[in-house]
Amino acid sequence: AIIGRPNVGKSTLLNALVGKERAIVSPVAGTTRDAVDESITRGGKRYTFVDTAGIRRKGKTHLIAENLSVVMARKNIRLADVVVVLLDATEGVVGLDANIAGYAHQEGRAVVVAVNKWDTAENLGRRAFEQRVRQELKFVDYAPVVFLSAKNSSGLNRLLASIDESYAAASFRVPTGELNRFAQTLKLEPERRIRYITQAGVRPPTFVLFTDRKEKLHFSTERFLINRLREKFGFRGAPIIIKTKWGK
Repeated sequence: AIIGRPNVGKSTLLNALVGKERAIVSPVAGTTRDAVDESITRGGKRYTFVDTAGIRRKGKTHLIAENLSVVMARKNIRLADVVVVLLDATEGVVGLDANIAGYAHQEGRAVVVAVNKWDTAENLGRRAFEQRVRQELKFVDYAPVVFLSAKNSSGLNRLLASIDESYAAASFRVPTGELNRFAQTLKLEPERRIRYITQAGVRPPTFVLFTDRKEKLHFSTERFLINRLREKFGFRGAPIIIKTKWGK
């Protein structure tokens, strides 16, 4: 699913990916109301892209049709394997971008952040702009950041490679034995011991941690565990869910 604010170039990106004008492109924000989907095959792999309606800030959607299109956009996020959060390089990262990326994170979707219109903003510096993206979208710091120009069809191969990477990460399963050997090397909260850890699911990767205390893990401890899992096993592009259970 391709998501973002109105007029960041979602329809232009879809057209560039499929190689034809499948979605209506207009300088008028909010042109896309209904989700438009199209499938392509690249490198023997089949991708189905959905161009969703631009998501506005709450209180800015006065028309019933626009409100419904936002509801449908969020539905398409839930159904997607990977969500491409599209930003406008000429406008930078704004608060609404963080809200929109948050929808994908909340739904446990793999995420790729794509910075569009980079051909008109390269003077900003790629490294500096990516640092700003990381700072403003901290909760999706696991997502790869890709720079592209949908209008010029540049950066599309990098986008597809990042989509592949994020999907593979979200689908990856760590063998239980390897997980528990890894867990033995961890030092969590004082007086809390990991008895057992298992991966209960994928897309998103979900881990169940059995400990010797009934209390839920502190946020900082959960963050520490997620970071260690990423360092050891990757999961770039995918959120990680931790569930805690008490067991003797």
